[in-house]
Amino acid sequence: MNRFSLGVTVLLASAYQAEAGDFVNFQSFDTSLYLQNENRVDPQKTLSPIVEAFGDYSIGDMYVYSIWQNSLQSAYQGDNSTYYYKIVPRLSYSKITGQDISYGWFKDLTFAQWIARTKGADYDYFAGIGLDWQTGWISWLRTLFYYEYNPSKGWNDQRLHIDYGVPFSLGENDFRVVGTFDYTFGLHGQTQTIDFKPELHYDLGKKWGNLPGHLWTGIVLNPIKNKYKIKDSPYFATNQFSYGVFIRYSFF
Repeated sequence: MNRFSLGVTVLLASAYQAEAGDFVNFQSFDTSLYLQNENRVDPQKTLSPIVEAFGDYSIGDMYVYSIWQNSLQSAYQGDNSTYYYKIVPRLSYSKITGQDISYGWFKDLTFAQWIARTKGADYDYFAGIGLDWQTGWISWLRTLFYYEYNPSKGWNDQRLHIDYGVPFSLGENDFRVVGTFDYTFGLHGQTQTIDFKPELHYDLGKKWGNLPGHLWTGIVLNPIKNKYKIKDSPYFATNQFSYGVFIRYSFF
């Protein structure tokens, strides 16, 4: 059984123990279109459709992300398009055991998996522990510690991942700051990386008189140190500060 099948099997086995009638608490589906500039390693300018899905279930939750990145440079010498997707299922300690372990800002403990694949490459598999947090001013805040299994290299690195969502309003205009932060430790001869991706979302649908929380637009920044674990050098730059704009629609 491969690592992807094992991860799915664990999730389905736990799901079988839950009652079907109340298994799904919440699900969402989002589509976006991103225009990005000043990328490194990849084409400098890209146009990328993105599909995301999230589900909250009686045993945990699952996040799915996929991107199809396309070059906007006619003279680009590499592959004009590539794709990447990841599946992140998490099993919740408090949901499975029925014990409330929250305390102060701390909300829950999860067992997390991260199964990812890039065009032309084998699957990456990460396994780790997640800590969920709760306060009155955030929508979500998650901290995850992963062990990385990379193809042909084994369990050769560790990763800290943080993702968050912070809503706020200015007058009648609604905004939210969402994003991710990834830090790989650079173990066993690997290169340390820092990947920070904050986004500012503006509720354009509400501004136009439609239902709030569906149509969003905004800006994205993406500073990265040693992108793709390739050490930056004067001969091959892998440090980047890219920026872009996007349009996004959220289905609920």
